[in-house]
Amino acid sequence: MSTTLKSNGRNQPETAPEVAAEEESTGSRSVRRALDIFELMLHRGEPITVAQIVAELSIPKSTAYELVRTLSEGDYLAPSGRGSGLFLGRKLFELGMAYRSHVDLLKDGARIAEQLRDETGETVQLSVLDNDLMMVLLKEEGVRALRIISQVGSRVPVNWAAAGRLLVSDLDDKALTALLGATVRPSPTGRAATDLKKLVAQIRKFRRQGYATELNETNEHAGCVAAPVVDAAGRCIAALSVVAPEQRLVKANRDYLIERVMSAAEKLSRRLG
Repeated sequence: MSTTLKSNGRNQPETAPEVAAEEESTGSRSVRRALDIFELMLHRGEPITVAQIVAELSIPKSTAYELVRTLSEGDYLAPSGRGSGLFLGRKLFELGMAYRSHVDLLKDGARIAEQLRDETGETVQLSVLDNDLMMVLLKEEGVRALRIISQVGSRVPVNWAAAGRLLVSDLDDKALTALLGATVRPSPTGRAATDLKKLVAQIRKFRRQGYATELNETNEHAGCVAAPVVDAAGRCIAALSVVAPEQRLVKANRDYLIERVMSAAEKLSRRLG
């Protein structure tokens, strides 16, 4: 196998790893300079020009123009509308709103999950989608006998849990099938659906009716009911679930748990929206 060579100006060949290290260093420097531009704008609180960026940050003029062009194309910077100044763009606003939503989700979600636990006596979980898996973001431990044990931070395939199936319910059929095809695994009990066509139909049904259920699909003699937490645009950003032993998921009590989890999820959605 041949080795990539590059002159380094010292009459010595530069090997491929050295080229990669140089490119990585250049990329890191560009990222740092882009962040410095954002921080400068944030500190000044007003639009600035490329000339001011060059002067304030000691960035080469050509580099500053290239960074501004790239950031503007991605909507991270935008013309201020007053002269030639630039300011923080739409994409940064969206990132900020996503961060705020996450913080509010934890704060308000913890309060509502605790209330739901007190109403039902059962273990309550708030879950989100993380790298195409369902992750338990927070949990309120049940107070009744035969509690279900779960761990905050645990991740499972979305086909294992009612909450997981709600979390992917906004995807169109193509994207949903692709995600399921890459992540679906047999559950510990072997009862969770793995057929993609069946799963897609089940996910659509759960979202239409506003809640999801599962029994003995992940854990023997246990199940859960879940409801979607939606943002102002109607997208599912989290799911609240009540987890209970199967003897407390007979129809009458299951209907009560479904009503309570849907009410709690709606309350959390309103606070976030």
